[in-house]
Amino acid sequence: CASRRERRARERARRIMFEYLLEKRGADAPVREPSPSQLNTANYGNFLKVSKDKLSVQYVGKGSHSNDVGAIQADLPVPSDVLIYYYEVTVKDAGERGVIAVGFADVHFRLSRQPGWEPNSYGYHADDGNKFHNSGKGEEYGPPFVQGDTVGAGIHLENREIFFTKNGKKLGAAFQNVKATLFPTIGLHSQNEHVEINFGAKPFQFDIEGMIAEEREQRQLAVLRSRIPAHACHDIVCSYLKHYGYAETLLSFDQGAYTEQVAKDEETPQAFGLEDRKRVRNMVFEGDVEGVRQLLIGKQPQLAQLQEDPLAVGGSGSGHKGALPGEPFGDAFFHLSVQQFIELLRQDKIGEAVEHARSSLSTFQGRSHQHDQHLQDVLALLAYKSPGQSPVGQFMSTAQREKVADIINTAMLESSATASASGSGSGSGSASAMAAKPPAPSAISRGVPAPGGSSNGGAAASILEKILVQLCRVQAEIR
Repeated sequence: CASRRERRARERARRIMFEYLLEKRGADAPVREPSPSQLNTANYGNFLKVSKDKLSVQYVGKGSHSNDVGAIQADLPVPSDVLIYYYEVTVKDAGERGVIAVGFADVHFRLSRQPGWEPNSYGYHADDGNKFHNSGKGEEYGPPFVQGDTVGAGIHLENREIFFTKNGKKLGAAFQNVKATLFPTIGLHSQNEHVEINFGAKPFQFDIEGMIAEEREQRQLAVLRSRIPAHACHDIVCSYLKHYGYAETLLSFDQGAYTEQVAKDEETPQAFGLEDRKRVRNMVFEGDVEGVRQLLIGKQPQLAQLQEDPLAVGGSGSGHKGALPGEPFGDAFFHLSVQQFIELLRQDKIGEAVEHARSSLSTFQGRSHQHDQHLQDVLALLAYKSPGQSPVGQFMSTAQREKVADIINTAMLESSATASASGSGSGSGSASAMAAKPPAPSAISRGVPAPGGSSNGGAAASILEKILVQLCRVQAEIR
């Protein structure tokens, strides 16, 4: 009988979630900014004829006057989430005078002008090889280019630098301190000029991938060459271990470094100490959700209200604030309840999981859009005979337990800081407040002096800030 009920529950969940899963599939893929892929045929200059594939353009006017320029831009601006953007233009016909210009310009660029003549526009011109920016008078830059040549234009977004290439060879930096959002822009100005644009659908003549790889390697080497005092490294590691509740590792690391042991958290009656957070983390990783709940309520009995009414105590999305120290746990108890549902599925207790969803998870419905989406994702596990192998199988992984452990750990830290501050003032609460959040970069180096000397906090902080900037740059390059 119980087996039939479980099968019916599974089939019902399968029917409910099937349509949702079809809509959700692929929704979590990383979103990248789109790149230019063709010419903008909705708005371009006079005297131009654009091909059907929107990848070549020809000048069909006479080009007798200075304002007879025909300019055209790409359909999209240069994306901001790349290290280097690059495109190429091949001259199929240089026309009567060969006054083609290749470069970049912003959205306000006048399409009767050559790129480089207007503000926020940059161009490399074929007839004289000069570079132009916000002026009709150019500066010497590179060789002229004619029929059969391929000219490339690139932007190094991190260095804010524009460069050009000719027939696969880099000509060097042309413009510095480029800030505007720019579009690839080409200008034509004499009869029969004809160019073809490659936005990356075909291989480039210039080895842009090699340039990007070299840039990344140089930045990685710069990070590796950076030197920081030993005590600065020690403080960073200690801050991380203390924040996430790795008590034994913290103790071993601190003793091995021959420094003073980190003092135990000064606890008020309602504060959670390092040992509490360690126990909670271990229980989450063991799947003991009920043990976590009992530990939290045993320390702060008012959290029992969250068992009956998730909105009794404030939290993200609740719409109001509570005055209880348990307020940071509103979101944590939601994720804890969801994890209990997952643990029941791990034990193949389908009936109990369905009952838990009805009695407990349903009370969180409508609390916030984010929670509703998360519930839908997790409940989709019921639709599969082998949930761990399903499209939503990530919820059955160890990584999911780690996420929940981190959420609860953060709530415990915030709660301890609140309890310490309200109960102890500026005295005993300071230690717990320090444990509540990782120190800011400017303060990390002040904790443990260098062996045999002063802490030199200002210098260490400056170096640490430099490292953080470098790490951000490396992360940007990975994109």
